[in-house]
Amino acid sequence: MVFWDYTATKVLTLEYVPGIKINQLDALDAGGYNRSRISSRAIEAYLIQILRTGFFHADPHPGNLAIDVDESIIYYDFGMMGEIKSFTRERLLELFYAVYEKDAKKVMQSLIDLGALQPTGDLSSVRRSVQFFLENLLDQRPDQDTTLAAIGEDLFAIAQDQPFRFPSTFTFVLRAFSTLEGIGYILDPNFSFAKIAAPYAQELLDIRQRQRTGSQLVQEIRKQADDARSYTMSMPYRVQRIEEILKQLESGDLRLRVRVLESERAARKATILQMATMYTVLGGTLLNLGVTFSSQGSQIIANGSFVGAGVFLTLFLRSMQRVKKLDKFEKMI
Repeated sequence: MVFWDYTATKVLTLEYVPGIKINQLDALDAGGYNRSRISSRAIEAYLIQILRTGFFHADPHPGNLAIDVDESIIYYDFGMMGEIKSFTRERLLELFYAVYEKDAKKVMQSLIDLGALQPTGDLSSVRRSVQFFLENLLDQRPDQDTTLAAIGEDLFAIAQDQPFRFPSTFTFVLRAFSTLEGIGYILDPNFSFAKIAAPYAQELLDIRQRQRTGSQLVQEIRKQADDARSYTMSMPYRVQRIEEILKQLESGDLRLRVRVLESERAARKATILQMATMYTVLGGTLLNLGVTFSSQGSQIIANGSFVGAGVFLTLFLRSMQRVKKLDKFEKMI
């Protein structure tokens, strides 16, 4: 219940509902609560908020979650809420269907429609990485060595290009699911997010199947026929374009840029080492100045020089850590 007399534009005053905090395991066990059922309900409640209502609690950490006497989930602190518009929910559903069908191209298109993936540059690395994770979706999490051996070069290219741009709403959702998954494992060592989400996934698939029956199926067939006709009609133009591109290549008017990831890694490593060398020179210079001023009695200037030398030493150590990470990455791919 809302206490409106004590509520303003920036203050929301609600009735306090007593309960046991969701991470107080001893109290839950003493009360005879079913921790496995509680972990399932916490995820189910959030799936309902995300997929059905589009209005969700954006900060479900253990301090904001409690358990009632009937094992219902109690939410506290509604100061941070998120909303998913109907258009975004539809795109999320398309993303879900694409993941279910293990179609990397549809997954990427859904991410582009959601604004989470920038359709610029070379996306072949993203497509191969998405396909790898889709193929291993139902398996146990692939270990780091297996993943890097399979798509290490692609992951490096993605890290360089940074094509992903997750909107703030998705950040809240991912953080919330990550927090709830951690709570689930605390409550139940055998916790499985996939098993809990399976009924909701099946419900979404059933809805899509019903939508595709009858007139929807006829419309989809008609759309596919229109796409095939337009594709056939555009074929002569495509062939002509290919011929023009080949002519431009032969005449030198068009140049191809070949991306060599090994060279990119080497260039990046050389840049880091160059910066590390500069930090060493500057730090050494400031250190010598500090010693000189200290011997002359200018302690304030000397202390400033020592602080500056310490800053450059820290930057140097960070640069060397980055070089070590790159070397380790190269050995693993």
